[in-house]
Amino acid sequence: MEFWYLWFIIMLCCIIIPASNARKIRQIRRAKQNRNKRKLGGMTMNELIKSFIGKNVILYGYSSGTEGTITKIEDNWIEVEDKKGKKQLVNIDYVSRIQEYPRKK
Repeated sequence: MEFWYLWFIIMLCCIIIPASNARKIRQIRRAKQNRNKRKLGGMTMNELIKSFIGKNVILYGYSSGTEGTITKIEDNWIEVEDKKGKKQLVNIDYVSRIQEYPRKK
């Protein structure tokens, strides 16, 4: 047990560091696959998202979410305006789900 720190360094390099990067690698692969599908004509996300223009929605990305009203869609970008009037641009490649904001009735 004199060289326990060597085993720790080996475990760190071989297991822990690659496992922490695995999620980012999957996200990048998914985005590349979406881009390739769109280039080949397999995806028509822009046409589907156009039905949400003017509605209050929640956009879910791979790591975060955005809430607001979709104001316009151009090329591969969605412009979202929140309640305070701040505008954001969201890349469609990184959107995994769009949900119309639930209203209390």
